[in-house]
Amino acid sequence: MQATEEDLANVAPIKVVGDKENKLTSLPTTKIECPKCGHDEAMWWFLQTRSGDEPPTQFYRCMKCNHTWRSYS
Repeated sequence: MQATEEDLANVAPIKVVGDKENKLTSLPTTKIECPKCGHDEAMWWFLQTRSGDEPPTQFYRCMKCNHTWRSYS
């Protein structure tokens, strides 16, 4: 049975609560050195921060200290 848009509109969103919620991630990780603490692993994602004909900006967040930095492609 396939859910309809009406069925989906009535579903409450899932919320994670507790001490571990800040440590949950669904972003990919890579080996790159954090410029702040020197740790060698970070999460990464792309975001279109400039006009559509420009390449996207790649952001990184350190897995140890949560420092966020960017790399322009």
